[in-house]
Amino acid sequence: MKNNWIQFVAVALMGMFSTNAYGQAAYLDKPDEFDPAKPCKIMVNLKLTKNDWGIVDIALTEDMYIWTWKPKEHPAGHPLANGIGSAAWKSSNEALKMTKESEGVYSFTITPTVFYECDAATVYKEDFHFLVKPKDGGGYGDPDRKTEDLTISVDPPSGPVVKIQTVPIGKGLKKDTMITTTADVFSVIYNNNAEEKVTMQNASDLYVYPIAYDSAGVAYKIAINAKKVADFPQLKMKQTAKGIFQFSIIPEKLFTIPAGKKIYRIEYQIVKPNLVDSNDAIDDKMIYQFNQGGC
Repeated sequence: MKNNWIQFVAVALMGMFSTNAYGQAAYLDKPDEFDPAKPCKIMVNLKLTKNDWGIVDIALTEDMYIWTWKPKEHPAGHPLANGIGSAAWKSSNEALKMTKESEGVYSFTITPTVFYECDAATVYKEDFHFLVKPKDGGGYGDPDRKTEDLTISVDPPSGPVVKIQTVPIGKGLKKDTMITTTADVFSVIYNNNAEEKVTMQNASDLYVYPIAYDSAGVAYKIAINAKKVADFPQLKMKQTAKGIFQFSIIPEKLFTIPAGKKIYRIEYQIVKPNLVDSNDAIDDKMIYQFNQGGC
């Protein structure tokens, strides 16, 4: 069953799936390393296809091409369209020529999110759908020359959706009590891919508006308010992968507080630059306790 689950591992988002490549006509080389945003090699063993149109014999003398329509099919005229000209099926795109690995075995290497011009979620949802054919696929009154339709299924890793994660992970029911001091690196990782708020989805630039509090409840800020965060480059989140944003600090170096005072709590708000109203901020309220002090 397909799902949209995404799991964080430390500060990086990693995608994995499992499939049994052995005995299959179409599979991925090194499937355990699959990540839609990284290069992968699609493999096809023509000898394991149905061979209804004689593709095995055709491959003895002709080059093979991939013809793909999912996760997304490029329109006519696109540099990666399946075919060119007025009779596209009879003239496969040279950009889609496959590599002959051995007799009857062909490969095609792509970075899925780049090749199909879609996000990782779409790759996981749609899978890879394609067939293999020579440059001239027949048709238009001639017999077809191709494999049957082939599919490689890819699934995201299992696990609950994690929208906001800290590194190190906090203690307690809400994971909001830090065991490190404010002299240590503290990171907040935000998964915009899991954002439910429509106005904050597909964000490209995000900032953190942090407020630190000492034991007496006195507040310390970098920006005077959330609308001014873009004036402070040190408050910008770093995009480490598509939709994944990270903000790492050493609290005692980010905030300036009086001698003898300690930071015991930091509140975070994630916002878009040039915030206007609540539509430009996520709804989650993030409060982290630093019980050991540190400044």
